[in-house]
Amino acid sequence: MSFRTATKLSASLLFYLLSLSIFAGTIKGKVTDAKTAEPLAGATVSLEDSRYKTIVNLDGSFAFRNIPAGKYEVHVKMLGYEKSKENTITVTDDNTVQEISFQLETESKELSTVSVTGRSNGETDKGVRRMEKNADILQNILSAKTILLLPDVTVANALQRMSGITIERSSSGEGRYAIIRGMDQRYNSTLVNGIKIPSPEDKYRYVPMDIFPSDLLERLEVSKTLTPSMEGDAIGGTMNLVMKNAPDKAMVQVNIAGGYNTLFSDRPFYQFNHSVVSNKSPGELHGANYLVSPSEFPAANLDFTKKSSPVNSTLGITLGNRFFNKKLGIVLAASYQDIYRGSNSDFFKANAQPLPDNVPQFGDFLFRQYSTQNKRVGINNKFNYVINDKNKISLYNLYVHQDEYQSRYTVDSSASANAGTFDILNRSRSVKQSIYNSTLHGEHQLSDAFKMDWSAVYSKAKNSLPDWAEYDISNSATDAHNGYKGKVYGMTRQWLHNSDRDLSAYLNLNYKKKILGTGVDFMAGGLARTKKRDNFSDEYALTGAVSNGVPQEFSNIYSAQWAFRGADKVNPGFANTPNTYTVTENIYAGFGQAKFMLTKKLQVLGGLRVEYTHQDYKTEQPAALDKKSGTIYYTDLLPSLHFKYALTSKQNLRLSYYKAISRPGFGDIVPTEIVGEYYTEGGNPYVKHSRADNFDLRYELFPNGADQFLLGAFYKRIKNPIEYGIVTSGTTGKEIFTPLNFSDSAHSGDATNFGVEAVLTKYFGKFGVSANYTYTRSRITTSKIIKGAAAPVTETRPLQGQADHIGNLSLLYKDPKLGLDIQVAFVYTGKRISQVSLYYGLDYWQRASGQLDFSLEKRISKQFSFYAKVNNITNTPRKVDLLQPLSSVAASNRPPEQESGNKILVQKDIYKISFLAGFRFKL
Repeated sequence: MSFRTATKLSASLLFYLLSLSIFAGTIKGKVTDAKTAEPLAGATVSLEDSRYKTIVNLDGSFAFRNIPAGKYEVHVKMLGYEKSKENTITVTDDNTVQEISFQLETESKELSTVSVTGRSNGETDKGVRRMEKNADILQNILSAKTILLLPDVTVANALQRMSGITIERSSSGEGRYAIIRGMDQRYNSTLVNGIKIPSPEDKYRYVPMDIFPSDLLERLEVSKTLTPSMEGDAIGGTMNLVMKNAPDKAMVQVNIAGGYNTLFSDRPFYQFNHSVVSNKSPGELHGANYLVSPSEFPAANLDFTKKSSPVNSTLGITLGNRFFNKKLGIVLAASYQDIYRGSNSDFFKANAQPLPDNVPQFGDFLFRQYSTQNKRVGINNKFNYVINDKNKISLYNLYVHQDEYQSRYTVDSSASANAGTFDILNRSRSVKQSIYNSTLHGEHQLSDAFKMDWSAVYSKAKNSLPDWAEYDISNSATDAHNGYKGKVYGMTRQWLHNSDRDLSAYLNLNYKKKILGTGVDFMAGGLARTKKRDNFSDEYALTGAVSNGVPQEFSNIYSAQWAFRGADKVNPGFANTPNTYTVTENIYAGFGQAKFMLTKKLQVLGGLRVEYTHQDYKTEQPAALDKKSGTIYYTDLLPSLHFKYALTSKQNLRLSYYKAISRPGFGDIVPTEIVGEYYTEGGNPYVKHSRADNFDLRYELFPNGADQFLLGAFYKRIKNPIEYGIVTSGTTGKEIFTPLNFSDSAHSGDATNFGVEAVLTKYFGKFGVSANYTYTRSRITTSKIIKGAAAPVTETRPLQGQADHIGNLSLLYKDPKLGLDIQVAFVYTGKRISQVSLYYGLDYWQRASGQLDFSLEKRISKQFSFYAKVNNITNTPRKVDLLQPLSSVAASNRPPEQESGNKILVQKDIYKISFLAGFRFKL
């Protein structure tokens, strides 16, 4: 090595060592609100006259690392706070860390005109933490920002991320109904902007939560206790969807995305022509005495064609502004989703009646392929006008609509399994559901102590299943989707539709007065609602035409010839259809409550609510049928008492009691019958409404910003719980899946449900963790049958749908400077009963499962960002078992694909992975 080279290397090394010592300083600190001490995430921190600039993290922290030694002027800016705060700090060359903190004062302005309150703080995590802390009841809230970043696009799937909530999924794996604290969906209620909405479901009161696109929401609230001012039919809890509100200034938001479900990489998506489907049955079009010809039923909706690699798409638009000196606020939000989903399902159907000693016997081995297209449309608009500083009025409208087109291909190997032949059943189903709500709302400050608010509401939910069609080809020897030979066996065509209309009026009066030096907030009010439910059903059963006693060979659906079953050829099935009925329901409620500070730290809220329910129903069934029509009425007294003790400014201790009810669904009380997925489903006019006493205890800590720690316990005692079970008709021997009370004179004891909940959210700079865990234990003792035994026996088990263990864990990375958000979310649901059996030990249990999802968003520019969502990364299947030894079933009768000897797998559904990626624009 030459001297010159050595000199250069030495100089370079010396410069590097000097650089290490010079660029060794660190400045770090926190930025908080001077009044609340909450971290000010998103504030800008810069070093004057340098290139160094950064954004404050969610925990309020910031840091500059490896900066040259010297003296720096540190500036902090935050929109809505006073002008730049600054401080001077010196960085030495000895690798020391300099710390500095800033407390910013909010910006205050004098207004010469009306003061207008604009957008609420429910869009941010920090804002909803404040709402949870200040609420009079136990709440868990998801902010709009959190909902936006979740891997989910519907409210149903977003709900599963919240503490104590599991979801029931549809046959295609889409989340649909919410179970809160182990309480079946029937025990929960759904509100939009605090107003109860009707359900489009044909039998139930609970609302399918997949009908709501999640990008319409400003926040999602789940209330787990009730005050007297809240409607009392929510034993499990209340889900309140707070829709987007008018902004303070002009706003434009657009999102567009596309995606794919990998299930259709392995097989095609099977579609049918739903444009030929008639919304009305022949009986509706022509009358009950019309002579129907089998040729009038179209065949095109049973002609299934392949669609390769269908693309999912979503689009959302939000526009808003304030006008007329900011007195009039307007927001319009619209969402469109076109999602292709499906599943491959193995179902091993046990016979309705087991062998002696309740040994299960299997008669059908079904393989099913579901192909489902969901088209969702949501439109939300709100107009609010500030008349003056004491009066304001608003008009809110929401319309959500979902079209579901589903084809189902079934191979039934039960017919002649030993010969290697099977039945083929193809089904097409169109489901159209919609909810419309219009609310006119007013708020009036009548005096310093007295104010009033009112709402006039019109709501209507509709559901239609036009031409639900299925045909059966027996003794087929080849695959149905590739051409096959078989006998034309049978076909059913069914029309179902219903509507649920609400007219409601709410009035609340609030009066504040000092009593013995303590301010007391008195509140009283009432509700009047009239509901009308119409349900229509028309069904036609056909069989393959027979020539000279020889069954018809099947070649294609267009050439198949059909004849009506039985001798009645005049519109069979239309006259006296058991599932056609009308229900009117009137609910009148009144309440009184008081809220006051018993001490400086202890708040007390208590009162009484009274609800009166009156129902009349009429069916189209024969006059001789018992309970063909009926009247039901009852009155409930619903007291509640809530204590909130402020341990510190950031800690609460809560204790609550409330009584609540659950009204049966309309299909529960009307003696209806409908052919379900696996059993005939029927109503029970003798079923009673449920009542429950509910107790809650919770400790709350809200240390900073979005951070929180919640730890609570709950206990519920339910009288007359309602669950579905299988009963056998005494006249026909038909097995009917029907609602039952399991605590009447024929059974022992009420149901109990108790558990503990824990919630933790914590940010460490750019990293964060969000977790919740709920342990629930419910017990109900019911009578069961043992085949061959002389008398029924009792069995104690959990409530249907209740899982002992449920939890969520999300690992978060948020870099405000890069505009990058990453989330890895895992949800776990423990073992639970999915279907209750009439027979001892033969309930169907859904296995414990865990699902891993992923989402990210990356800011591209000030207005544009890219986002992606990946669902079911682990390809988690849904598995259902009978908890019976496999050895108890004869080897020749065992379902295939068994995994162990202590349970029998009866159902397995595969959904695969889904992707969605797109762009957002925000102005």
